[in-house]
Amino acid sequence: MSKFLLLLGPSGVGKSSIIKEILKLDNRFIYISPFMTRPLRKGEKDKVFASEEKINKMWGRGDLLAINIIYGIRYATPKKPIKRALKKGNFPILDWPINKIEVMMQAFPNQLFIVYIIPPSIDSLKKRLAKDGRDTDGLRLKNAIKELRDYKSSKYKGVCDLKIISEENRVREIAQKIYNHYLESFQKNSRREPTNCPKD
Repeated sequence: MSKFLLLLGPSGVGKSSIIKEILKLDNRFIYISPFMTRPLRKGEKDKVFASEEKINKMWGRGDLLAINIIYGIRYATPKKPIKRALKKGNFPILDWPINKIEVMMQAFPNQLFIVYIIPPSIDSLKKRLAKDGRDTDGLRLKNAIKELRDYKSSKYKGVCDLKIISEENRVREIAQKIYNHYLESFQKNSRREPTNCPKD
């Protein structure tokens, strides 16, 4: 049985780049494109623009698993593509906010493989956020530091299956390691609930 691969971690840690590399490793991976209320950026193909009205209608019909509001933008996760991928034995994959992980754990019990991505340092994360110009007010860095502190506390103990550091210029290697651990997770007869995140 395949599992839903979720990548967690603060903004700017490199989740999108890692997902792109993972998708290249096995054509069974299916990226679950979220709907969002922000217009697509030039060249952006992994998300789907939707008006507030459309998202509200989809929510009312029960088509959505969750709606997350991140920095003023609504992101809506559709149910059907996930369930369809799992049913076919494909590998659904998505980045997800750790503070909403209960939604996924309740919707897909024993069907998740959760990876937490951490930066090499706060300084490196600050540089990444500054590089793409998305953190002009410093709010993303502030929230990232808080999330990392919460993660290191007992708040999320036992939530993830793997913790990995997003070191610079190692995206392909990191993707391969996640892929290897992911395959091992559902090739075993039973899933052991970790008490701490194994670190690769």
